[in-house]
Amino acid sequence: MRLIKTFVGGIVLILIGIAWGLLLDEIGMREWLLLLSGIVLGIIAGLVQRWAVARQRLGLITPGKKRLWIIGVIVVLVTVKVAINVFIPSYLATNNSGIYLSIVYAIGGLLLGHALYLRFKPMPQPAKLRANRT
Repeated sequence: MRLIKTFVGGIVLILIGIAWGLLLDEIGMREWLLLLSGIVLGIIAGLVQRWAVARQRLGLITPGKKRLWIIGVIVVLVTVKVAINVFIPSYLATNNSGIYLSIVYAIGGLLLGHALYLRFKPMPQPAKLRANRT
């Protein structure tokens, strides 16, 4: 159920972003490609975050390291997006609406990454929980 809610949330954010982008006159091909890169970066970040959560649930890393992975991935995502906006100047980097639109796409990609990890690599259960079920 969590998989479906996360996936739907990501798709809804991306659809909202598409509708919002179509309403803005200054969005061209370069901007749409930059928004697509935001989705891809968000998906990668979501996959890494879920990987860290799964490793912590298995007892392979501590909760502090999980938190470090999750925060670190967000910092890297923001840093890469800012670097892209600096090196490829566009409407998205110079207008408030464009910046917010980029954030919507990145969060949508992040949710899709979480859902993809859950779909293809379900959350493992620690041995203690599996032993209690039987």
